[in-house]
Amino acid sequence: MRHEAQAAQQSLAEAVRRVERATGGQILGAERVPFEGRNMNRIKVVDATGRVRVITDDSDLGRPTHDDDGGND
Repeated sequence: MRHEAQAAQQSLAEAVRRVERATGGQILGAERVPFEGRNMNRIKVVDATGRVRVITDDSDLGRPTHDDDGGND
C-alpha cells in the first residue's frame, strides 16, 4: 500500500510539473480527486495573464484532460 501512495504522489508531482511548463504560471494548489472510478489530478494555477485556471490531469494518460478557467474555486 505504501508503494501505491508513493506512486500517487509522484504522479501528482509530475502533473504539477507538466502544468507549470504548459502554462508558465504559478501553481496555487494540487490534489488527487476521484472521478468516474479513477483518480485524477486537479491543479489550480495562475497563468501569465493573471487568470486562475483549474486543470484536470489524467495520470493514466499523462496529459491534461480538462481546463476550467472559470476561477470560481
